[in-house]
Amino acid sequence: MENKKRDILLWTDLILTALAAAWIYCLLAQCQEYLSFAGFAALIAPAGLVDPTPEELIDAASAVSGCGPAFAYLFIEALADGGVACGLPRDKAVAYAAQMAVGAARMVLESGKHPGALKDAVCSPGGTTIQGVRKLEEAGFRGAVMNAVIAAYEKTLELK
Repeated sequence: MENKKRDILLWTDLILTALAAAWIYCLLAQCQEYLSFAGFAALIAPAGLVDPTPEELIDAASAVSGCGPAFAYLFIEALADGGVACGLPRDKAVAYAAQMAVGAARMVLESGKHPGALKDAVCSPGGTTIQGVRKLEEAGFRGAVMNAVIAAYEKTLELK
């Protein structure tokens, strides 16, 4: 049997190509003798968020950051489809939806506010946004997203 020594567990995603990846990594004990968490993080920091993660949480982190881009693309596509249904040209609808996602993500990362608080700040009483949020909640949006993450996590465990 060949020796399959592992020193670093590392997960990233397709977003790496945009230098905005979430690098989830775990330095195993034998590696920590010659490479520090800070040293390893400094090597890959230009490519996005770098987060040392305990080995037991790597699969959960991967279900969010590794699979999440596909879920986000689906959401962006659905927003664009809604825009097209309302009369926007496809290219503009996609551009508006994608730029909105960039801006919303930046607000979460840079403001330090909980996503729910940011959502509430956009929803005017009796306004258009809260009506859209109501429809998403009626359709089970949060539960569907949570179930997608959990399904990805469970599949990862099956593949081990």
